Amino acid sequence: MSAAHRGKRRGALSPRAWIVLAASVGSIALSGAALSATVPDAGGSDGVVVHRETASPEEILEYWTPERIKQAKPAEMPVQPMECVGWEGFVRPHCW
Repeated sequence: MSAAHRGKRRGALSPRAWIVLAASVGSIALSGAALSATVPDAGGSDGVVVHRETASPEEILEYWTPERIKQAKPAEMPVQPMECVGWEGFVRPHCW
């Protein structure tokens, strides 16, 4: 065994490896912070609304008469622009 290797442990990282590791972890943390800053607040109007039905199946069937079904209007659904479809949407911040 040479004198250069006697004081070194096998699992120790070189200073250059520590710099690369720190830069990688830092860039991952910054990208996560940037992504969370662009995600809309779930409590806002763009968030998901959850409603749990507590009525029995019989009550629901009694409520939805043929007249009510004819008058029902479908909920508005969000439309995704074509430029945000596929992998290209990942590089456009307005598509997130």
